[in-house]
Amino acid sequence: MKLFKVSFHAAILLFAFVIQAKGISQEPLIDGQGIVTTRHQINLAGKTLSYTARTGLLPIRVNDTGTPHGHIFFTAYTVERGAEEPQRPLAFLWNGGPGSNSVLVHLEAFGPKRFSPEGAAGKTTIPLETNQTTWLDEMDLVFVDPVGTGYSRPTRIVYGPEFFSTLGDIASISEFIRVYLTRFDAWDVPLIIGGESYGAWRAGGVTEALERAGTKVSGVILISGGIPMGPVVSDAMRAALFIPTRTAAAFYHQRLEPSLQTDLQEALGAAEDWAQTQYGPALADPSIRSAEINAAIVGQLSRFTGLKANLIDDQTLVVRRRQFAEQLLQDKGSILGRFDTRQKSPATGESDSHNDGVRARTVVRYLRQELGFKTDLAYQGMETGYIPVTPERPAPRWDYNHSRAVAAMSGASKESPLRRLVYDGPPGGSDPWLQNALEINPNLKVFVAAGLYDSLNSCPFNEYLVSQLEAAIAANFMTRCYVGGHMMYEDEETRAPLKRDLVEFIRKIVSVR
Repeated sequence: MKLFKVSFHAAILLFAFVIQAKGISQEPLIDGQGIVTTRHQINLAGKTLSYTARTGLLPIRVNDTGTPHGHIFFTAYTVERGAEEPQRPLAFLWNGGPGSNSVLVHLEAFGPKRFSPEGAAGKTTIPLETNQTTWLDEMDLVFVDPVGTGYSRPTRIVYGPEFFSTLGDIASISEFIRVYLTRFDAWDVPLIIGGESYGAWRAGGVTEALERAGTKVSGVILISGGIPMGPVVSDAMRAALFIPTRTAAAFYHQRLEPSLQTDLQEALGAAEDWAQTQYGPALADPSIRSAEINAAIVGQLSRFTGLKANLIDDQTLVVRRRQFAEQLLQDKGSILGRFDTRQKSPATGESDSHNDGVRARTVVRYLRQELGFKTDLAYQGMETGYIPVTPERPAPRWDYNHSRAVAAMSGASKESPLRRLVYDGPPGGSDPWLQNALEINPNLKVFVAAGLYDSLNSCPFNEYLVSQLEAAIAANFMTRCYVGGHMMYEDEETRAPLKRDLVEFIRKIVSVR
């Protein structure tokens, strides 16, 4: 395993102001559609990088009538290339949820500015600093807020369900990309689609949709969301290959037996080998198990997870994610973080939220003052505006209408008991979106990143899945595991390796054009 909405637009036109961007003072340019353009500079490792920022809303129109049913908010950063320089790749990036805005991938991970680690103690906002590991020097970036997040909204509340479903979401984001490529005449650039967490599912679905529509995608970036290839690997092996992630967490908290507590890589290797060769097959075929074998498996589960054997069900032989999080440090009155198992919090509940008021004010101030996009709308996912009756948020009403597996189910009884025990993701699992896209475009490259301490993902599972693909398809994948959690880019020591791997991936994309 390797560690690695049209009245709204009119309102915007009333504003003109002067902004400061790294010493550059200029009045933002606002086009007839309410898209604001500003110019900026940052210093990356002693070199000046000049770039253009565009932010605003693009309409999602019904094809038959041209009537907008929604608007999608975006923030784009582009760098002008020289006459002799090759086309720069263009990446569309988003977070997951479903129902999450793009703040994390934008202002924590890959944009030209990021939240300063100084934090927000005693401050109304968090300082923003130059992101020394921004992806902007390698590719142009468009950060996308799906409808229902950020400033993106349906034009009427009755249109909400069109967007708040897996298929509706894929369709609207695919249309957004088409509109963006048309508006900014960007059809000839190497196109990259990237998503984090549930956004990886969106990335897979959008990639297939674009390829079917004749729009070539050069690369896909999947961060902490698995690989949407459909049912390539059994539920049993999936469950088994999550054990090494529990081993990593137990090692960090010093809960493994002494023989496993000295070398992390050795512990991970032993856990992965046992999980793949013994545990997975036993889960897959209960007929080969006996009371003695079950007891032996419980013993090994205890050994590799740090849980006491009497806490492990000797019939299901499954250590569920929530069980592990609650029981590993039970004697300390702590539970492990969902997104980063190195973190712990009082057993009264988890504390993984990034949606605090200080961050919200930072984001709004940056968008208004530095990028020139002025609106009084609440930035959904970080702020809450007026709600007349009941909350209208995407996630609680999300329709997972994507999967043939879901369509085939008349009820939960159609799911296997093992799947209900081990699967924390959306119902039915992913459709083979990427597999379909690769059949259309055999040159499509895929970069897969996961964090070692992410309880929702498994580095060895990603690698095993790729190993089960046809060799010609598997060769298009680049999988990496990093020291970090779900948002591995939050770790300072991880951002540079992630950037280096990304550069390597981009070079492969450019070389096949």
